[in-house]
Amino acid sequence: MTARVFWTPQRGVPTIPSMQLDGGQLLQRLKPPFLENFEKFGELGAAVSVWQNGEPIIELCGGFRDARREHPWTSDTLVLVWSATKGIGSACLLHALQEHKINLDQRVAEFWPEFAQSGKDNITLAQLLSHQAGLCALDRRVDVLDYDAVIRALEVQKPLWPPGTAHGYHARTFGFLLDELVRRIAGKALSDY
Repeated sequence: MTARVFWTPQRGVPTIPSMQLDGGQLLQRLKPPFLENFEKFGELGAAVSVWQNGEPIIELCGGFRDARREHPWTSDTLVLVWSATKGIGSACLLHALQEHKINLDQRVAEFWPEFAQSGKDNITLAQLLSHQAGLCALDRRVDVLDYDAVIRALEVQKPLWPPGTAHGYHARTFGFLLDELVRRIAGKALSDY
């Protein structure tokens, strides 16, 4: 796997114009530790899929999809994906901030005025992105399938601790917080960004 890095002086950011993975080499490197997870560490079941240019170049699956080890894990085994999207969502927000020349020390309320309620007026983008905003859980029952209701609940909610003084994993609220900021800064939903 070889990649050439170019420096873009006007932005001061290195870019990689094209990276082509060699499927055979990648398989040689990924398959042994993948199998070792089952043989040495007792992994129940897993799958790895690597795509390039819209095509799969590696697909591995192994183990079982149930605790009794009766049903093998197959390439079409369905699984829940929880926090895997937080990194990508954060990267999208960070990209939007960079594109609009917005500093992480700026307040969330500068872009989302309704957020400033209930003692949240000084929460910075950095605090929000690092799970220090005190909004790790909603303080009221809200249908999480109702985007607008969740956003309204976050807007009026008081932080669960003074922002910036503690960390609490925002497992169920983080995606909504990121999405609303991307919508307000970039003008489109996170899923479209």
